[in-house]
Amino acid sequence: MILGRDQQAIRSRLQEQMERAGLDALIFTSPDSIFYSTGFASNFLYASHNAGTTIAVIPAQGETAIVCSEFEQQAVRSSCPYLRVAAYPTWIYIEDYAQEGMVKEVQPDPNRAFQMAAEFVPNRGRGAKVGIEPNRTPYPVWEFYCKTFGQENMRDCTQVLMEARAVKTPWEIQCLRLATHNSELAMGKTAHAIVPGMTEAEVFQLFRRYSEELTPETTGIFQAHTIGTDFAPAFLPRNRRINVGDIVRLDGGPIVDCYNSDLSRTFAVGGVVAPERERIYASLWKGYERACQIIGPGVPMSQVFHEIQRAIADTGVTGYVRGHHGHSLGCALFGEEYPFIAPGEDRPFLPGMVFCLELPWYGSKNHSYNIEDTFLITEDGVEWFSQANASLIWA
Repeated sequence: MILGRDQQAIRSRLQEQMERAGLDALIFTSPDSIFYSTGFASNFLYASHNAGTTIAVIPAQGETAIVCSEFEQQAVRSSCPYLRVAAYPTWIYIEDYAQEGMVKEVQPDPNRAFQMAAEFVPNRGRGAKVGIEPNRTPYPVWEFYCKTFGQENMRDCTQVLMEARAVKTPWEIQCLRLATHNSELAMGKTAHAIVPGMTEAEVFQLFRRYSEELTPETTGIFQAHTIGTDFAPAFLPRNRRINVGDIVRLDGGPIVDCYNSDLSRTFAVGGVVAPERERIYASLWKGYERACQIIGPGVPMSQVFHEIQRAIADTGVTGYVRGHHGHSLGCALFGEEYPFIAPGEDRPFLPGMVFCLELPWYGSKNHSYNIEDTFLITEDGVEWFSQANASLIWA
């Protein structure tokens, strides 16, 4: 069990949303949904993303169950002893489970785990309403569930999960606070270590090294940095060398106990910046300052979006259009989570929400920028986990 994590509070949030949606059970197949709902991070599912490797079943009432391989069940029982566990056989020899004359399959039956998961659904023979993740459920499995529960009883549980995850528990907040703190430190160290002549690969290496040395709880590192005219992030770093005056945008961050950081820091290499690029950053900063002035509990997210756009337009910059100016942050595989600071999102910020505020600009001519920070909505205000740089010239 991860020290300090309140499984009961998270299960209650999910069950509250299930009651509103009229669901008897949720069946999760994605690694982040399983981790959120159970506290167990499946090593094999995070690595393979193969649906059915590990499955979580959350009933509307009662304890959460998990289906996994017999190899992984020891990890479940030692880290999350509060879970109900069912294990399917694998090809691996494990002395603890060895039996005389046993025969091992080359690979496990891919449908076995889903059949076992169905056994944990209450009232499964009496019209149970079941929520699944459609984009993480293979079609043959969908057919099996329709046959087992009735197609009319199958529901898309995406909204249920998003609503439950929108407000964080104290333990989740602490994970996000630490991840953000580590990201800010790693970005500062990386920025000061970059010199002309380096390649993108060397920047990635620097950030990875600084992120990993900060805390043993680092479970991953997301890097979406861009340099100079290359405005699209690359998975495989490019070989173009950094020049004096290039704009470097560091974006992403280390992941702590499966919870994300998502910051961005932008600066000019060598302390040299073209006037037009300085003007662009100053305009974005005006929008950032305006958002910081008004964000707080009860403020509609759409209002913040429109105020940002208005503040930037007032500086004389025209044509700058974004779909959103920030997002919730949590344990999703990709850092951006629902809800968004967007024009149609009229819901208010609530205490316990953790968000990233971001104002990006991408281009080959004037390079790329992003002002991005993370904040927590409190009962009476805002706690900023980080503080962006007001200038492209770093001391």
